[in-house]
Amino acid sequence: MRSLIFGLALATFTAAPVSAQQVWVTMDQVRSYSTDKAASSIIVGNPGIADIAVQDKNNFLLFGKAPGLTNIIIINEEGKTIENLQVRVNPPSSGMLVAHRGSNRTTYNCTFHCEATLTIGDNTAGFANVNNQVQSKLTQQSSGSSAPEIQGGPNAGGPDN
Repeated sequence: MRSLIFGLALATFTAAPVSAQQVWVTMDQVRSYSTDKAASSIIVGNPGIADIAVQDKNNFLLFGKAPGLTNIIIINEEGKTIENLQVRVNPPSSGMLVAHRGSNRTTYNCTFHCEATLTIGDNTAGFANVNNQVQSKLTQQSSGSSAPEIQGGPNAGGPDN
């Protein structure tokens, strides 16, 4: 009985554990990641925080969706874990301005001008307003509609102007 327990304990400690590697990704950004061994399957702990796109069996793109921590496990063809990534997603900070009005928060992306941007954690009304504007723009782009064409005037273009 002792030899069985010792054998199990020895097998547990001699098996090569896969160490968890920590990877940092900024929200709404993509980061490339490569492995030495070919992957067969990928499991994402919380796809609401981060996701992965496969380029080939060794190269991937990690995408930060929301601030937080999750893990991504990469498995080879034998079913063994070759990578256990601890993925930490940070909120964007460069060029960002966060305005607090009491408990309401609004985030702005500032380059030459500050524009409200969709950021998880912002107040619901402001988030919904910006989201509606973005969805409207995407609908216009996908349907092929554009701004109305200006007829006449000094900036109308054409052979006579």
